[in-house]
Amino acid sequence: MDSNVNGHSSGRELSVAELARMVGGRIAGASGVETTITGTCAIVAYSQNKVSFVKNRKYGEHLGNVQRAVVLIPETLADLCERYTQNIYVVVADVMKAIMDVQDHFYGRQAMAIEEGVSSTAVVHSSAVIGSRVSIGHHVYVGKDTVIGDGTTVMHGCCILDNVFIGRNSLLYPGVYVHRRCQIGNDCTILPGTRIGTDGFRFEQDVARKTVRKMTHAGRVVIGNRVEIGANTAVDRATFESDATVISDDAKVDNLVHIAHNAKIGARTIIVAQSCIGGSATVGDDAWIGIGAAISNGVNIGARAKVLLSAVVPHDVADDEIVSGFYAMPHRQWKRVCSRLKEM
Repeated sequence: MDSNVNGHSSGRELSVAELARMVGGRIAGASGVETTITGTCAIVAYSQNKVSFVKNRKYGEHLGNVQRAVVLIPETLADLCERYTQNIYVVVADVMKAIMDVQDHFYGRQAMAIEEGVSSTAVVHSSAVIGSRVSIGHHVYVGKDTVIGDGTTVMHGCCILDNVFIGRNSLLYPGVYVHRRCQIGNDCTILPGTRIGTDGFRFEQDVARKTVRKMTHAGRVVIGNRVEIGANTAVDRATFESDATVISDDAKVDNLVHIAHNAKIGARTIIVAQSCIGGSATVGDDAWIGIGAAISNGVNIGARAKVLLSAVVPHDVADDEIVSGFYAMPHRQWKRVCSRLKEM
């Protein structure tokens, strides 16, 4: 039986021996290679017949509070196997990779449980090109000359306008909107309520005439491969027809993020919830934008830079630099400023 909201088994059982082979680990601690594993759980709330993990010593003390727990543990913490011998351990080189592999095994892609084919309530333009093994759910709209690649799922209530390209094996959750001429790559995941290619926010105030005029946006959004975009996020299209707002390969964008017109997001960059990337800002490869950060218009964030939570960034950030605060400054400097303020 598949996993459900009550936390029941996914039906994909493993023995400890099979688990060790899957993750390339070695078994230590109590005997139990044939113990059946039916899912995963946190070590702080361990359930029998589940597999958990310990990443660092902060959580190591919880190993003393459980009995015959099945735990993934890194080689760097292998001494804990000898301290808490009542548990069954699978020792691995990279514990986060291992637990993510196990999580995928038990629970991966469950959301794609709709039948292949086009729902009778969907509206698909006759000129649209629909690949093989595609699922299009109830009340979906697909515009003219749009292409949807093999193995892609478009769930209920999505709206995909004209001349959109969606690659292979991507997943659009319910209520996703994609404006005309936008592009989504292969193996992407777009969570519910996200808007791709909405109008950019640019207005000109004419106080003398008592008018506010809106700039028409004619560009598009280009999303690379293996990108994930969280729920209720907005990605504005570029201002000019020849330009695009870009989210590069393997970038991950959280819920409730705003990416403004003409922004360029680098490969493998992570943007956390409630962040705002201003118009024409650029974020380099492998950067980290923390919770609630605000990047001003036209600012360049360097490769591998980190903008910490709630930072307000009105200036460029160099490669590998870590900034925080309001206004943002190098993180160590911000900590010194905070210390002085506490002493006042």
